[in-house]
Amino acid sequence: MSDAVTLSVIISVLVGLAVMLNFGLAGFAWRRIDHPVSDAFARLLAAYGVWTGCYLGMILGPEGPLTRAAVVGQGIGAAFSVAAWFTFVIKYTGDSEWIPAIVPRGLWAWAAGYSILRIINPSNLIIEDIVFDSFGLFVLPAEVYGPGLLSQYVVAVIVVVSAFALLVRFIRQAQSLYRYQAVIILLAIAANMGGTLLFTLGIQLHPQLDITPVLTTAQGIAVWVALYRYDFLQSAPVAADRFFREMSDPAVIVDEELGIIEHNAAATAILGDLTSRSALTDTDAAFAARLETAITGDETADEFTPDGRPERTYDLEVTRVTDQFGITQGYVVVLRDITDRKQRQRQLEEQNKRLEEFADVVSHDLRNPLGTAKGWAKAADDALDGEEPDLATAQMALDHATESHDRMEELIEMLLTMAKQGQTVSDPELVSLADVADEAWETADTGEMTLIVEADRTVAADPPRLQQAFENLFRNANDHGGASTIRVNDTPDGFAIEDDGDGLDADDESPFAFGYSTNEEGTGIGLAVVKRIINAHGWRIAVGESDEDGARFEITGVADRRQQPA
Repeated sequence: MSDAVTLSVIISVLVGLAVMLNFGLAGFAWRRIDHPVSDAFARLLAAYGVWTGCYLGMILGPEGPLTRAAVVGQGIGAAFSVAAWFTFVIKYTGDSEWIPAIVPRGLWAWAAGYSILRIINPSNLIIEDIVFDSFGLFVLPAEVYGPGLLSQYVVAVIVVVSAFALLVRFIRQAQSLYRYQAVIILLAIAANMGGTLLFTLGIQLHPQLDITPVLTTAQGIAVWVALYRYDFLQSAPVAADRFFREMSDPAVIVDEELGIIEHNAAATAILGDLTSRSALTDTDAAFAARLETAITGDETADEFTPDGRPERTYDLEVTRVTDQFGITQGYVVVLRDITDRKQRQRQLEEQNKRLEEFADVVSHDLRNPLGTAKGWAKAADDALDGEEPDLATAQMALDHATESHDRMEELIEMLLTMAKQGQTVSDPELVSLADVADEAWETADTGEMTLIVEADRTVAADPPRLQQAFENLFRNANDHGGASTIRVNDTPDGFAIEDDGDGLDADDESPFAFGYSTNEEGTGIGLAVVKRIINAHGWRIAVGESDEDGARFEITGVADRRQQPA
């Protein structure tokens, strides 16, 4: 068997296989999933199938009308392949979001118009002639190009090169998961373009043999393998990639050794400068340790608070990523900001605690003076009931009853105050801490104490309620602390009010308890009101020791507003 015969048999077998593969894979892609990219890929393979099918007819068919029809048909298949390829590429890369829909529609219209011209071929505009030559066992036809074909060829080249450029752009922007996939597709189209260029330059195995249909099939198979190897048709890569990069929640993909594979910008803002293929422990050891605990402990969610940054609380969600064999390849870690939710939870707990305190006051503190008043009222009634009323005893009983009622009124006023100050601040204003402190100092009973204000922070607050908190703290230092100097300072996350008095126990939370007082004549609501005002702003307050061994009240969780209030 001569080399020409062997070559003709090999080429015919390859083209035949190409026809079956193109239509078979097209059907698979069409039925695999209902997805725009899957549909575009199926149309591309179908166009390749028409191209290779007609070329198979050109090889196997005898010289005559049917073979000439196959020549016309393979050109039509090639034109629709160009339009289908560009449509597939822009959907795959996501460029269909900004490329007007009229562009791919125009390409389909161009392919249809070119097909009509190719069929009617007016004045031999597209095909000047069809010549036949022996090709091993077969007679192979080849078309002599007409004067109008060059313009169509230029359009096809521009479209293919444009699609190539879009793929290159996508590779440069894509995350690594899809970068390898896109590179395979890019290499496949590059090989196809190279084969087409060789045919155009006359470098071919046979003067009339065009292996471009076989190369396009190889390209389609490579694309199919790349897509399904990475399970592309379950999730368009550009959509997944864009969602990962632009999602507002911090997200990191790590391998089993906690090496960083990918991350988004939000993660960098929380965890610091992250670098792909570097160890997470080198960037944020605390987060890496917390993540490792969540992974080894089979925990799907936990809380995490970054160090050295404004206090925020995140819900740590870890999702295990496995391959088709069920082997763990890494983890997707998403941090969801739950600071507001935790704050609402604290506020709800505080409200429940306040309700319990109110219930205690009503059931105990109010019941006692009420019972006492009823007892003295009966005593007064008994003193007046008789032939000789005891006016002195009755007057004494009524005086005691009045004192009990005064105590009840005082307790009711305290309840109203606590209820009002515990309400969440809904419409805050920008105020200067220095101004609020000065105004509170003017109205509070501060005796001989001295105020030093070193804070220059501007905060969003309810001015009257914040001023009352300052007044209560100043008054508490004067009445119970034995202080001579009070300082108001800025802190990294808020501000502090401290004195040089006797101080308080930092481990004792009772100063903020309702009714707590070291003075028998005190109401026990001063510091309790302060805490409720602070909590109503969404802040937190803690008691500690000042540098001068006095009391230090530190308020945290305060948003800094570096601008002057209106």
